[in-house]
Amino acid sequence: MRFIDYLLIAFRNIRRQKLRSALTIFAVVIGATSVTIMLAAVFSVKGFMTNQFEANGTFQQIAVSQQTDINWGDYYGGNCQDCVKLTDDMATKISKMQYVTGIARQTEVGQFQALTYGNQKLRTQRVVAYDANGILPNHVLAGRDITAADTTGTLTLTADYADKLGFKNNYQALIGKQVGLVSQNWYNGTGSDPLKIFKDQQAWFQSHPGADGRDYVQSPITLTGTVVGIIEPSDNSYSIRVPLSWARGMLEQRTAEITQADQEAAQEKCRASHTPNCNTQPQPSQVKVTDELAKQGYNSFIVKVDQASHAAETATNIRNQYKVGAVDAQTAIKQQLSIFNILGLVLGGIGGIALVVAAIGVVNTMVMSILERTREIGVMRAVGARRATISLLFTIEASLLGFFGGLVGLGVGYAAILIANPIVNRQLNSNNIGSSNIFTLPIWLIFAVVALTTIVGTLAGLYPARRAAKLNPVDALHYE
Repeated sequence: MRFIDYLLIAFRNIRRQKLRSALTIFAVVIGATSVTIMLAAVFSVKGFMTNQFEANGTFQQIAVSQQTDINWGDYYGGNCQDCVKLTDDMATKISKMQYVTGIARQTEVGQFQALTYGNQKLRTQRVVAYDANGILPNHVLAGRDITAADTTGTLTLTADYADKLGFKNNYQALIGKQVGLVSQNWYNGTGSDPLKIFKDQQAWFQSHPGADGRDYVQSPITLTGTVVGIIEPSDNSYSIRVPLSWARGMLEQRTAEITQADQEAAQEKCRASHTPNCNTQPQPSQVKVTDELAKQGYNSFIVKVDQASHAAETATNIRNQYKVGAVDAQTAIKQQLSIFNILGLVLGGIGGIALVVAAIGVVNTMVMSILERTREIGVMRAVGARRATISLLFTIEASLLGFFGGLVGLGVGYAAILIANPIVNRQLNSNNIGSSNIFTLPIWLIFAVVALTTIVGTLAGLYPARRAAKLNPVDALHYE
């Protein structure tokens, strides 16, 4: 008998009991739909995130930090006294390494306590400075990003700051506005006047005799910056971004310095006053500036390589050569995304339970079919059909139940994806994400679902098929 004949007979037998066959197929459809929707959702989201990282060049990036035990996304850290410093010289050398196409120096500025706009005052969480050379792209929601031409007085805010300042859904209105950065009480970077601070401190102690030096609290100052862009928050929300050249001044230690000439001037003033026990304090006339960024080093570097496949090797070379922490984004992110593989197995297992239940239904349907067709089986055996022929016929019939259930389940799953995509697209658009139709039905999943349900049907039909093949022809002919 040809294989096509087996298929035609099996299909005719399925149609013989339409309701029972439809209910059995429906049970398979439930399992196939569950597997399709769950796996399509998991791997579509994983693919979407992977594509996002590939599109913005993240997989080509390497984070370098003073601390050696760093993870991607947690490499800002702080300065480490016993660690190797990240210096300008090191950045230059790394930029000349094989595969490296660029490097961005990055540091955090902890010298500010608040952001002000009008009568509003918000707590600053992170002030980040970096080389605006394209290595660290930001998703701009309004205005523009910081450029290499920007210097003092230019900054960008993340959208969460703009929202709190009252510009939600109207970020463009904040562009060009001036905001204030309120310093900590101990700030003495750019914008401060150490000579005035010295005089104010001296005057305070004169009006508070016997006071301890720790009792004096310096007044904070406010630096003014113009907002040039609103950017999408990253994992570390509420950040203010400033050009590295401005941050270098913020991190300076500017102190009043008493020179030899100042001391001589104080002594001359005493002599001119003819006052016994004259104790005129020298007044500083110069400001000493210490480049703390050069002294302490940068918090991190972001190194970009020519292609993602060279990232891991370059990170290893940087670690070995400079004894610093280095982690490539591709390896770290793919390790994090591996959770989707585990999630896919778990959800696929849940759908598999539904298929097991459907398999029991297939077994029941086929056993009932044997009981109804016992005399038919006896006739087939009497005219020469072998046991293998009977077994194969019932196995193919069970396989068709699984096959049709898989096809219908795929159709239902695909319909669910068509419904879900417009809903998700609206959410993405509302969050200023340009991607759309992230839920897809991969070719491999289509074949996998149909193959799985067909195999489940085949396995479920083995026992009934074997039982049918073992029927005694004489007994089958006399079965009522």
